[in-house]
Formats: sequence, structure tokens, C-alpha cells
Amino acid sequence: MTLISLHEMGEVIRRVRKERGLRLEDLADENISPATVSNIERGVAHVSPEKVTYLLDKLDIPVQKLPEILEKEQQELQELFVQLQIVSTLREIGKFDEALQTLDSMPVDDHHPLIPQVYYSKGRCYFSKKKYRQAERAFHNAIRSAQQGENRENNIESAGYLMLGVICYLQNSLSQALTYANQGLNVWVQGGERLHIRHLLLRNKGVCLQRLGRITEGMQLIQEIWDEVEQVDRIETKLMFYWLRADFSKRSGFLDEAIQFTLQGITLARRNGKLVSLFELWTLLGSIYLEQKKYHLAEQALETAQKLRGSFPDGARLASVYTQFGLLSMVNEELDKSYEYFLEAITISKKYQDAARLISNLSVMGEICRKRGQTAEAIEHLQQAVALAEKHEYKEREAKLWMQLASCYEGIDDKEFIHCMRKTYSLQQTKQESYIVHNDII
Repeated sequence: MTLISLHEMGEVIRRVRKERGLRLEDLADENISPATVSNIERGVAHVSPEKVTYLLDKLDIPVQKLPEILEKEQQELQELFVQLQIVSTLREIGKFDEALQTLDSMPVDDHHPLIPQVYYSKGRCYFSKKKYRQAERAFHNAIRSAQQGENRENNIESAGYLMLGVICYLQNSLSQALTYANQGLNVWVQGGERLHIRHLLLRNKGVCLQRLGRITEGMQLIQEIWDEVEQVDRIETKLMFYWLRADFSKRSGFLDEAIQFTLQGITLARRNGKLVSLFELWTLLGSIYLEQKKYHLAEQALETAQKLRGSFPDGARLASVYTQFGLLSMVNEELDKSYEYFLEAITISKKYQDAARLISNLSVMGEICRKRGQTAEAIEHLQQAVALAEKHEYKEREAKLWMQLASCYEGIDDKEFIHCMRKTYSLQQTKQESYIVHNDII
């Protein structure tokens, strides 16, 4: 018997046993153990053909009827697969409850070959409903069942880790999101199904490294995978790789290279009508020109980005253009305009609960208020930023915020000044890598 025929035969035996309400132990005797029965059902290759024949006889399954039973099994699998496609379609059009009802009605148990896909589909439905705890449970079940199954080539395990990482990212748990991205890449089966999952995992890893300020690692990742980028079939994912390449180049000091990749991305986004990506790339280009002190070009790029607002649903990304306008106004010593821009950036970041952007914008707002002589307001903004950095364990960023606070208290409140300096020193000793650069937050 081949491995495939053993697997198919195991499915038949498992199904017949379940239909008759029998446990593994009920089939065991002096000739065959429960473990051997389990191995046969799972299609384990080292089980002897004699044991398989013995179990078939014990269940009164005629060998000559196996093709008929297997054909029926395949037909039922195909019907279930169609049901999963229906679920995916229902999810795409926002009918999440109907999709969940369809999944619950499917006759599959924890040993069924399609159970990983069923759990994964449930997770996607709960995710779309923003019921993240239930989604996490479903994705963990999908991973567990995929690990226990034989079909690792479908890469459901990687897909489960991908979605767990997305949930963590949305909850501002960037380090855990990065861990899940790495786990998903580690279990990815080369040559298997769902190639787009690998691309998304790589994208998410790059985004997490960018948001955590781990620039060297991020640049290395993008350079290593750049030859794969042209193979990416999803245009939004491809455009994010262009954005990451440009952003990491900027942060590494390669500004001309950053402009090159940003302009290439803008062309690609424009040709494909991807307005969100156009907004993000024009905003990034403005920040690069600002870094080059080409202020006229920076203003033009940022104005172009701002004109795209209203062409796509609002989101946390909108804060970026106001942040860059605020920084440009600071360069021009227009503190009142800068204050208004950062106030808008903070409002947007709060609305969409984007901790990384909010911390950075509050930090700069603290500097603006100090320069305007509004020390009390500066302290208020910085204290908010410290609380967020502490909550999300951005240790190095928190240390810099305590230093900013110390500067506010210097000469005003010696007790608070000493407290801030002690906090700064204590955090610097941890040498954590959760640093977010305050003026690179698009």
C-alpha cells in the first residue's frame, strides 16, 4: 500500500468507527493496540498492511468495497469544500453570522481532514466581527489541528500565525506580533498552497521591525527578499514592500535610494488605482525631502498626500501627514501652526488607538509646548506618552520620554526632576529594543 492509499483507508476506518460510536479502545484486542488503530486512521506509513487488513475485517469492511466508499468520501469532501467557499464569500460581503452558522452546521469533528480550515474560517469571521478573543481561540485551534493532520502543504498553520500576529498588531503588542510572524515563516511549507500567506508574513515582519525601530534588521530582511517582490501577486502587498524599502533606506541615511523606491512605488500605485498606498508614499516622500532640507519639495509632496484625503476610508495613517506638516512648520519656526498640526495628529491617533503614533506625536507636542513656554501642558502631554510607553513596554522610548520630562522639571521641581532622572537611568539599564523614533512615524 502507498502512503496515499493508507491515508485514504485510515479516513474510511475513522469514519466507520465514528458512525458506529466506537472508541479506539473498543477496537483494540491482543492483536492490535489503540495506538496502532490511531496510527492506521492517521495514515502513518510504518503500520504493516496485515494490521490494516485485520482492522478492516474487524469492522466488516470488505476490501472490494473500498473504492466505492472512498469515492463517496471524496464526494462529501468536495461538498464540504464548496461549503467553505460559500463561507468565504459570505464573509467577504459582511454576512459573518450566516457564515458562522454554516460552519457550525458542517459535519466535521476534530479528526476530520478539513477541520483546520473550518477553525481558520471561524477565526476569520470572528476577526471581521472584531471579537478578537474568540478569533484567537479559533486560530489556535486551527494551528493545533493542522499540526496533528497530514496535509501540512495547505499552510493553514502559517495562516493561523499570520492572523494571530495581526490581532496583536491591532492591540499594539508589536513584539508579540513579530514573534507570530516569525513562527508563521518558520512553519511555512515551501512549494505548498497559499503563497500569498508567506508574502503577508514577510510584510508584517517588516512592518513590526519598522514600528519597533529595528532598522538594521528591517533593512536586511527587505534586501534578502527583494527578488521575491516582483512575484507578489497582490498589489497592496507589493506596494507595502516598496514603502518599507523606501522607509528603511531613509532611516539608514540612504536618502537618494529612498526617493528612488518611493517614486517607483508611487508610479505602481497610480497605475493600479491604489489611493491608500499613494497617500502613504506621498507622505513618506515629503518626510524624505524634509530630511534633505528640500522644504519646498517636502511641502508639495505633503500637499499632494493631503489632497488624497477623502478618497479612501479614514484611518490611523491620516495622522502621518499632519505629523510631517507639523515638523515642517517647526523647521520654519511656525510654532503655532506646528501646534495645530500635532493636535490633529494626536486626535487621529487617539481615535484609532494607534499607540506608536500617539506616543511619538505626544512627545513632539511636549517639545513644542516647551518652546512656546507652556511647561504645564508639555508635562501633561509627556506624562500621557510615558503611560502609553509603559503600558506597551516600549522601554527605550519610555526612557527618552522620562528624560524629556526631566528637562521640563529642571529648575522648577527638584523632587520631580530627580525622580525622572532615576527612571531614565533605570530604564536605560534594561537595554530593550522597543525604541520608536519620534520623527519617523508614517
